Amino acid sequence: MKEAATARDYADVGADMGDEAIAESLGRAMPEPRFPAGFKMTAKGLLLDSDDGPRHIAGAFDVIAQTRDRHSQAWGVLLQWRDDDGEPHRLSIGRALLAGDGREVRHMLLDGGLYVSPVSKDRNALQTFLSMVRIDRRARAVSRVGWQDGSYALPDRTIEDGSGDLVVYQGTAALDHEFRRQGTLEGWQDMARLAVGNTRLVIALCAAFVGPLLAATGSEGGGLHLRGPSSIGKSTSLLAAASVWGSPTFVRQWRATANGLEGVAEQANDCLLILDELAQLDPREAGSVAYLLANGTGKSRASQSGEARAAKRWLTFFLSSGEISLAEHARSDGRGRRSPTGQEVRIFDIEADAGKGLGLFDTLHDLPNGDALARAIKDQAAQHYGIAGPEFVQRLLGNLDDTAARIRIGIDWFAAKYQPVGATGQVARACRRLGLIAMAGEIATELGILPWERLEAVSAAANIFAGWLEARGGAGAAEDKTAIEQVAEFISTHGNSRFQPMDGGDSTVIHNRAGFKRETGLGTMEYLIPAATWRNEVCRGLNPKSVAALLIERGHLIPDSNGKASRSETAPGMGKARFYVVSQSIFGGDDA
Repeated sequence: MKEAATARDYADVGADMGDEAIAESLGRAMPEPRFPAGFKMTAKGLLLDSDDGPRHIAGAFDVIAQTRDRHSQAWGVLLQWRDDDGEPHRLSIGRALLAGDGREVRHMLLDGGLYVSPVSKDRNALQTFLSMVRIDRRARAVSRVGWQDGSYALPDRTIEDGSGDLVVYQGTAALDHEFRRQGTLEGWQDMARLAVGNTRLVIALCAAFVGPLLAATGSEGGGLHLRGPSSIGKSTSLLAAASVWGSPTFVRQWRATANGLEGVAEQANDCLLILDELAQLDPREAGSVAYLLANGTGKSRASQSGEARAAKRWLTFFLSSGEISLAEHARSDGRGRRSPTGQEVRIFDIEADAGKGLGLFDTLHDLPNGDALARAIKDQAAQHYGIAGPEFVQRLLGNLDDTAARIRIGIDWFAAKYQPVGATGQVARACRRLGLIAMAGEIATELGILPWERLEAVSAAANIFAGWLEARGGAGAAEDKTAIEQVAEFISTHGNSRFQPMDGGDSTVIHNRAGFKRETGLGTMEYLIPAATWRNEVCRGLNPKSVAALLIERGHLIPDSNGKASRSETAPGMGKARFYVVSQSIFGGDDA
């Protein structure tokens, strides 16, 4: 695909070519800002006339536009300046922030290297200026990164083709963000070449390009979770993916609450969110937080006046890592809760170990060991970052719809080639999700961002899917496997401590008895579980009737002569009662 020749990054244009270049790209003459009485801008900065002579209010900056959102709310002013090192800065200031003492605004300006007078009356004067300055140019203000009317807004710049309104990010992350850039695309590509043949690295880098394609392809949010022991290379893959959009600090930690992650997720809209060290997240929140990220909608809250505020929304793809899966972490709170299977498919859990004796890696690219390869990747990612992702977006401009159509066709092809015959809907969704990741990588390769051969991404995704399917136990319904495992786990855990032998008589004392066990004439064991225990403990979180029907179908539950799931049996100390009789075969059957 040919790079869009008209694509412009306005932070660069304004900094390198001046305001006139911005005006020319907008197709109209550069309007002059109208200053409040007594203010003037000089090479020294913003001055205010006074009886004692001109007062130096702030350093020099340009007023580029007045901003407002699509509903003509969130009015503000867009400023641009250079710091003492000559680095350009752009900041859209919502005028609502000036309703108080303007402290937050001054903090953002100072943080960006702009001089602001420490004198109280000068600070008030700056606030007056920002409230009253006017200019005829308008810019669209957005409060989250990502696509907006054909433009792609980042906290410090906007990528667009110049055909519509200038779109600018206007929010608290305008200066304090992780979308930093350094180095060159060519230098970054040297790092990306080390991923070739390494399936986990390839899939992580491909995932970094999925975010800008989600909305256009009609795909839902979700993510990949790399599971495995420490020092296996998980952090290396996360840092490699982070370098697509920013510095190593682009990798965030799971150490947060659901409320805190909402703001983080909103700033990863149409982009990538990376969360390391799952163990830092409270197990009680693991399932709900992960689903919240994938679902893309925050909690509704009330304003100070009691009125409902719009919930935060985002569409993002995320990479996560941990020593165990999200589902296992959620169950570790002791309550034994299982996450919905649909959630586990949207949050695709894969084994970080590639199974080649090299941890995360499949090949070392002539380096002596895995540590050397990991260091090479991390060193390159720390030197060249924040370029590949924005460049990918820039090369999508003007062709996003056509590209999305090609990706949808590619996903269909991937599913037709790799999805097993008779696969359940869950497996089909997982296959198509990996197809999306693969197609994102193939498009990034075609656009000259990823320095790989054609089908490198497809090959890695197919490998990952085959491994996931094998670990899952086949292409059947995951709920079936989960139910069988839960019943087997309960009996395995309590078989010797809470199941009373049928031949032990009434004198056998079993505390907190869960049922009875007896040997069959074939030398196997059967477990008799009362209806209340079956419902409240063994099948907790599941549908007891459905579990019983499944076990009968698989030959693990022995029904009565009339086909009922429970049988009438005589047990010590209970007499005749109805029990669910589970066969020992539940431990060794093929339950895929």
